[in-house]
Amino acid sequence: MNKFPRSAYVHIPFCHRRCFYCDFAVIPLGNKVETLKGYGSKTVHEYLHFLYKEILSIEHKSPLSTIYVGGGTPSILDPKQIKELIDLFKENYGIDYGAEITMEVDPASFNQDDLYGFINAGVNRFSLGVQSFNNQILSKSGRRHIGEDAEKSCLWLKRVYDSGLIKSWSLDLIQNLPLSGFKEWQYDLKKAIKFSPPHVSIYDLNIENGTVFKKLVNLGKLKLPSDEDAFRNSESTNSILKESGYSRYEISNYSLPRHQSRHNRVYWSGLGWWSFGQGSTSSPWGEKLTRPRVSKEYKKWVTSQYKFNLDSSLVNSDFVYEELDEKIMLGLRLKEGIDIYKVLKEQNWENEKFESNLSKLLEEWERFLESGLLVRQGNRFFLSDPKGMELSNQILISMFKWWDNVS
Repeated sequence: MNKFPRSAYVHIPFCHRRCFYCDFAVIPLGNKVETLKGYGSKTVHEYLHFLYKEILSIEHKSPLSTIYVGGGTPSILDPKQIKELIDLFKENYGIDYGAEITMEVDPASFNQDDLYGFINAGVNRFSLGVQSFNNQILSKSGRRHIGEDAEKSCLWLKRVYDSGLIKSWSLDLIQNLPLSGFKEWQYDLKKAIKFSPPHVSIYDLNIENGTVFKKLVNLGKLKLPSDEDAFRNSESTNSILKESGYSRYEISNYSLPRHQSRHNRVYWSGLGWWSFGQGSTSSPWGEKLTRPRVSKEYKKWVTSQYKFNLDSSLVNSDFVYEELDEKIMLGLRLKEGIDIYKVLKEQNWENEKFESNLSKLLEEWERFLESGLLVRQGNRFFLSDPKGMELSNQILISMFKWWDNVS
């Protein structure tokens, strides 16, 4: 039998408002929401009822080593509600001693009292969505907070980390937002480093369908950094963070020693995880299952789990389904790369088919090895840093092309 998942992601979909680049499954509640009592609390309580019901529906529970509460904006919830959620896992799954319990927080949605409340609830790692310290960039991106809010939040997190109240914290920035030229990006990076976050995530802006940014692009009204500025931004990210002692252990993630995100490594390493909440995707034994993105449909789905038994992907099985192309893609994102021979052997192809498919993939990758984007050490392949990581899409596209033609 396969091992039970030891990690759980929980989606809290509530936000004050939707950012202009966001296409996540979120529920905007406005600026005056009070999640315990008052405006918006009924919506929150109703969602949490179904969320808890889904969490309890799993039959094969096992103690968790990582929990990640994401969103949305989980810090909209009251610390009492976060404690209730963590206690639910503690009492029904168990939580390992030394487990990593991460919570996403937004600079405009919590204060110092809330922070201590979240810590008392059991959170020991925070991921702070700063995105930028520049007020103009924040405004153009639809963010609710201003630079001063971000700086205060960083100071609070630094203080509780330095005093040993939490194990770690991460600062998130988005690269190549509107108005974020080379000068502005340098400012954001250097400002972030001043707070000494143990972990930094740098995400590239993607223009997604259905977002405000996509509509503005279609109207020709969104001015983004030039390709030249975007490339200079990426180069400066890598050099500035490395000079400051950060190691790039995944394409978008940098950390000081011993501060890699244990939870996110579960995804990148192809291990199983539980996921709960509307729009979230679980993969406990390889096969993925995404919940409905709309609140009404999600509630119907949770109810059906009880009426018609759990979805087959949530029931323990010896059969593991996982797309090979995704496994290779996730492995290449990591600094240590992937043992391509081992991964292809797991497909249990006959020897002739194995040799043929391997040969074709290596042919696809030969030009990337020659150009230095890809590096080979024995059977292990990994992206060069920074060149290969910055231009990884070229390699991944060639791999997807190979996979489409695998017979």
